[in-house]
Amino acid sequence: AQCWHPPGAARGPFILFEPDVLRADIARLLAPLTSHEAPAVLSPHPDDAVWLQQTALQLLDEHRALGRRPLEVHHALRRSLLESLLLRLANSCGIAPADTTAGTGRGDTYGRFVDVLELHFRELHRAADYAELLGCSVRTLSRAARDATGKGVRELIDERRLLEARRLLGGARWAARDVAAHLGFTDPANFGRFFRDRTGLTPAAFATREATPNP
Repeated sequence: AQCWHPPGAARGPFILFEPDVLRADIARLLAPLTSHEAPAVLSPHPDDAVWLQQTALQLLDEHRALGRRPLEVHHALRRSLLESLLLRLANSCGIAPADTTAGTGRGDTYGRFVDVLELHFRELHRAADYAELLGCSVRTLSRAARDATGKGVRELIDERRLLEARRLLGGARWAARDVAAHLGFTDPANFGRFFRDRTGLTPAAFATREATPNP
């Protein structure tokens, strides 16, 4: 699921792929742009824009061409086009890759926190829980989070739970009671207050709004 706030006026092909579709050597070359510290949006140099658009459209055409060529050739072509697209984008003039050589400093602590948060946000909701998993103090974890995002650990945990709630209520059409249980709320009423305080809507009102087609 992709979450855009707000969607803006962006237009173009939308490409989703599993990480393991990339060869290991290509993934290593792209690592500076897939780290936690990397920018969320990359704007290529105008000299590269036309080439990138053409390659994206070729990739889309090949994706639609299933059955036109032998399956292994089809997959190889898709992978080759995707890797070419990402490598050209990553090395476009003006793209500044994130520094991934920070070692075991606060940036690394925050990156590890994001990884374990993604695994455990449903059942672990305290900063102390994550500090224990990471083998550091709550103070160290809090400093790392604030250095990276300007937010506290609890706020980041709540944001991840809220994003999951929005996805399940809106896209998956889960009932609020089921979402509450999935996210570790012992009482659906507590989940309702949590959701309303952060969105201004009850879970039911949010689900109804998301289910209503835009005019």
